[in-house]
Amino acid sequence: MTGPSLTDDAFDRALERLRPVVAAHGLRVTLLERPARPGEHGFAEYAGPDLRLRLVWEASARSLWVESARSQGAEVVSRWTDVEWALAGERLPLDLDLGPERIERLARSVAAFLAEAARPARPRA
Repeated sequence: MTGPSLTDDAFDRALERLRPVVAAHGLRVTLLERPARPGEHGFAEYAGPDLRLRLVWEASARSLWVESARSQGAEVVSRWTDVEWALAGERLPLDLDLGPERIERLARSVAAFLAEAARPARPRA
């Protein structure tokens, strides 16, 4: 007997939790691909004037994360980078937690990342 799938639930909970965070920074959902069946990947892409975010559900790793990339118009002009790694300044171990605490960590990381991205660049000395 198998229990309820945490995967689809975790992706949907993350999607809902991130909605007000990204909206507060002027980003909107531009693409959504929910996992159709257990074992399938899913993602949601958010776009702003010069920044993209992507919530990723990696089915084989059973993990959620958020990536960012710079954009110009409709084109992504940089590599996708993990938001939590960018904040930490280093690559972190894969977080396999799918519970509410993980969703909150993602939301806090996205909020901090977007706040940092909104700050004007400092002139170089």
